[in-house]
This record gives sequence, structure tokens and C-alpha cells, in this order.
Amino acid sequence: MNAIPTKKEWMVVLTKYVAATGLDKFPVDAGASEDQLAAAEERLKIKLPPSYRAFLSACNGWKFAADLTPIIRPVEKIRWFRKEHKDWYEAYQMSAEPLSVMEKDYFDYTNQDCAVFEIKHLAQALCISEIGDDAVVLLIPMVIWPGGEWETWFFSNSSPGATRYRSFAGWMSQELDQPLEPAPVPGELPTVYLDGPTKPDRRIRRREKVLVLEKVLKKLKSTDGWERCKATDQLGRLGGKQAVDALIEALNDPMPEVRWHAASSLELLHPPEALEALITAAADGEYGKANDNAIGALTAYNDERSAQLLLKILDARGYYAGVAGYALAKRGDVRAIKPMLDSLASKNKDSHATCDIRMALFGAGHATWHILSEFGGAGYEVLEPFMAHADVEIRGRAANCIGNLAYLAKDRSIRRKAFELLQRCLTTETDQELRQSIEISIKISAKKNLNSR
Repeated sequence: MNAIPTKKEWMVVLTKYVAATGLDKFPVDAGASEDQLAAAEERLKIKLPPSYRAFLSACNGWKFAADLTPIIRPVEKIRWFRKEHKDWYEAYQMSAEPLSVMEKDYFDYTNQDCAVFEIKHLAQALCISEIGDDAVVLLIPMVIWPGGEWETWFFSNSSPGATRYRSFAGWMSQELDQPLEPAPVPGELPTVYLDGPTKPDRRIRRREKVLVLEKVLKKLKSTDGWERCKATDQLGRLGGKQAVDALIEALNDPMPEVRWHAASSLELLHPPEALEALITAAADGEYGKANDNAIGALTAYNDERSAQLLLKILDARGYYAGVAGYALAKRGDVRAIKPMLDSLASKNKDSHATCDIRMALFGAGHATWHILSEFGGAGYEVLEPFMAHADVEIRGRAANCIGNLAYLAKDRSIRRKAFELLQRCLTTETDQELRQSIEISIKISAKKNLNSR
């Protein structure tokens, strides 16, 4: 297709889809009138992107043959994501970090990682679907391509992350297995805005400068340590053998911040040849001296030698135990479960640490019990008995982990089991403070579990 699909073209494609899938009737409302479309645009203070607007004029709402694919709403029911799904939105904002991928690569939709997306764009996302298999379809007015099309996300907790498309028509092309989107122009980039779509005279983000490897390598030799930090970040975005070699060398930089940034970039690239250097950088377990980013970077590997190092750091319950435990959890190494359970059941002062995993990543506190929720089903199985523990503090720790599973577990069945366990425990819990905590966890995770199909 060489142009944005028209109303007539949408009707042809949708009719073919109905015939091919054997549906006995057209699973769609009548097309939205111009008055209906204009009313929605007035309500939202926006102009809907062209391929989505034309789609609505052909059919004002759509149900796919697969029940797990989200139902596209009629125009009257589209809502801003941050307002309709406030808890979901806020959970992702907690983990928002700057993108580590170059602009030209980020907008290459043929080669993307669904875990890498501009989280701050959720603040302006327009939700145009119901929840289907813990996913929604979002239109992103912060990224607008020539022709007026908005970037479109299939946003899911089970993936997790955002699979991004150039437009609504691009997403529908995949779902309907039909060519609905014009062929991209090589080298073309969208306009990325800094302000939301309802603000007059929106500011436009400056185009990213193209990094030149030779210039970045020169900056890495600067006498200014912060200039070297910036260079290690840029090398992580460039990649390639020269960048990797320079980053490995930077793990020995006299400035700790440079070493930490180098380890972060190596985590992003996770080249096999960096493993030995990362193990060396991670091995100094003395308080405050080990490279905690190097410990975290070992998450990306799956060898036994680094696993043994991580287990040793975890067992020591020292300053870096949380970082090592999180890395092991992300590797799915169940050998980490026992020391975490020991931490859960311990009454020592080291167990009184924050349950915020982000804090654990920075070495805040020695307790590791809160990371048990990262193990999904295996974590649930070991945590369930502790929900009936005689000690209220230990019950509270277990309830915190189960609450995390009820909201964040990738497996929908595990989320549901954790949610139902919280409901059961609420009926028997006698401690008022813990009851309130469980009630909050139930409230936060209710939408995901009660809406699941």
C-alpha cells in the first residue's frame, strides 16, 4: 500500500478478515459518523491520527477472532491511559530510566526490544482498547510521523513492555495479516514532542546528534572524569568490538563513576568477551568498593562461574547481597531462593530493609527476601506457607512479596493465585496494621485480576 488506508479500503480488508476467520457475523459496530469523531476530538482536545480515524469511520469498535487480542473500543470510550489505568501507569513510572538506544535504532521497528521503550510517553498515551490478555493498544501522540500518524503500542505486562509500530495501520497490518501501511522512507524519522498534545505551541525534541566512534573514544581519554562517564554511556549505544574493548578497559578507570558507567554499558551489550572482566570487577566484596553495576551486569550471562560468585555475595548478606540476589532471580537461578527465605525468616536487624527492589539494586540494606517475588511460580510456592506464620512481622514480609506477585507476575495464573491468597488471608488475619496492608495490595492488584479472562 502506498497511502494511508481510506474508509473504503478498511471495509474491504475487514470484510475479508471476517470471511477468512469464519465468523458468522461482522464483529463490529457501524462506522462512526463525522459528528461522533468530532465530539471525541473535542472531548480529548486532539486530532485523531489519520489511519485510526479512517478505521473508526469504517467501524466504530472491533473484536478480533482471537479472544486474547484486545477489543478495539468505539470512539466514545477511548480514554487517556494515565487516568483510566492509574495504578498500571504509576508502576511503570517507578522504573523510568533514560533510553540507552540511539534514535535511529529506536525508530527502526523491524529490530526492536519490547522492554526498551520511552516510559515517559505513557503519560500522554491514548488507550483505544479494552484489556486483552493483560495488554492494551495505545496511541502515542508524542511521536508523530510525516503524514500525521501516531506511534502505536501493543502494551503488555506479560511480554512485558511495548511492541511499537509506526501507526495504528501498522499494528492492524500484523493483526489482520494485510498490508495496510505505506512502505517506510529509508532514513526518515518522526517528530518527537516534549509537550503533551493538548498544549499549544508544543516544543519539539532536538534531533539526536550522530555519534562518531573515533570522537567518543577520544573523549574516553579526557582528563575530565565526567566526560569519560559520558563516553562510556555513548559506547554502550554504539556497540561493536572497539566499543566493547574500550569499555572493558574502562572497568579499570581510576574514577569509580566511570567504572560503574562502563559496567552499565557492558550490561546493555552483554558481549561474551566481557564476562571475565565483569567477574573481576564484581568480585571485591568489601563494603562500597565492588562495582555493583558489574554485579548487575552478570544478569545477562548464564555461566556457572559468575553464578557461583553471585551466590557467594548473596550468602554473605553484605552490602551487595540485594544486587546479586536480583541478578540471580533474573537469571532464574532457584538456588538463590533458600538464602532469600533465610532472610525472610530472620529476626536480625539486616532483615529490616526496604522492600523496594530499586533500592536493593543500589545496595540499600542487606535483606533479600523481597526479591522472592521475582521468581514467579517458584517464589509463590515457597512464600505461601509463610502467610500463616506465627510471627506477624514474617507474615507481613510474605504478604508484601505475595502482593508484588499479585500485581507484577508475568504469568497471569500466578498473579491470580497470589491475588486469591491475599483475599483468603485477609479473612483470617488478626493484626490490624497487616490487614490494612493486605487490603491495599488487594485494591492495587484487583483490576488486573478481576478483569483477566
